[in-house]
Amino acid sequence: MIFKSALAINLIILFYIIQRVMELIIGRKNEEWLKKNNDAYEVSSKESLRMKIFHISWFVALIIESNFIHNIQPANVAVAILLVLSICQIVRFYTMAKLKQFWTVKVLSMREQVITTDGLYKFIRHPNYLIVIIELLLLPLLFKAYITMTLFSVLNLFVLSRRIQLEEDTLMKQTSYQQLFSHTSRLIPFIFSLLLFFATTLQANEINFHYNNYAEAKKSPDFVKFENTSTKLGMITTGFDGYSKDIKVQYTISGEQLTQLETSIPVASLDTDAESRDKKMHNDIMDAEKFPKILVSLPTPIALVPGEYTVDMIFTIKDKKIKKPVKYSIKKSNGNYSVSGSSTLGLTEAGLPDPSIFIAKVKDTFDLKFSVTL
Repeated sequence: MIFKSALAINLIILFYIIQRVMELIIGRKNEEWLKKNNDAYEVSSKESLRMKIFHISWFVALIIESNFIHNIQPANVAVAILLVLSICQIVRFYTMAKLKQFWTVKVLSMREQVITTDGLYKFIRHPNYLIVIIELLLLPLLFKAYITMTLFSVLNLFVLSRRIQLEEDTLMKQTSYQQLFSHTSRLIPFIFSLLLFFATTLQANEINFHYNNYAEAKKSPDFVKFENTSTKLGMITTGFDGYSKDIKVQYTISGEQLTQLETSIPVASLDTDAESRDKKMHNDIMDAEKFPKILVSLPTPIALVPGEYTVDMIFTIKDKKIKKPVKYSIKKSNGNYSVSGSSTLGLTEAGLPDPSIFIAKVKDTFDLKFSVTL
């Protein structure tokens, strides 16, 4: 799973590196044409150097932090972010096509400067810079690289403010730029505000529970528990239970809906407080080395409204997916949601071997219970 996340992370970052290199090549080609045909010259080499250092530093920080964390947002949050980033790419290509040879990476002064006032430029003066702001925010967010996201988004405000001021001062000296764009927003028209709002309405969260032993897990109000019975010699039936000592819950809340939920339980953390039973469960029944995790996911959104409900959830055990109804209740207190519930799971339907021995028969169906505070 880590390998897959790392591969996806680095492929996406590689795409953006290639895209930036292509921008430099196109910008350099346009710059040479403008110098040859329109007496263009660079206004500030220091500004260009500052931008290069900033963007290289951002890529380095993003690569280091995202590969250290090895994690991506939950599926529906990732899809929303990638959708906005895709729209950003379309807008970027649009601006490059619209400006043609006047699209450059550097700020240039020239003999005959062309000002574009139609299309997107009716609503925003610098669509390409807005795209950069969104990418510097959302790409690290996609990989949960929060340090890079925060640090470089703040720095970018200072870097871009200087860049935009330099560019507009240059244009105002040569054209009627100030009059043409006096009523046009620099960066944030309504349509882009809407996109940013859409990207931030989903609240992605992750919580982890860890207990040192069976007794500690049993005392906690947040737990995942399983129960069963064992009948010895066909006469004496006794019950036993177990808990997961490690639980990772990833979920997304949008408004008053839980739109995504995935619970990850390491097989090796399942503990019945009987070492011989645990060893057999981990190795012989669950094959923890080959299948280290049990996943329980919510395929459809549910309303976070107090009450009692039933929903189908997907259990992934040893790469086999099983849909099971889960009864659950929701309580709300101090802004938090307490979710508890139960279900059943059969060894046969899960494709697991029967753990019974000659003198003790284990019931095929396990009762599952859980409680967690979101």
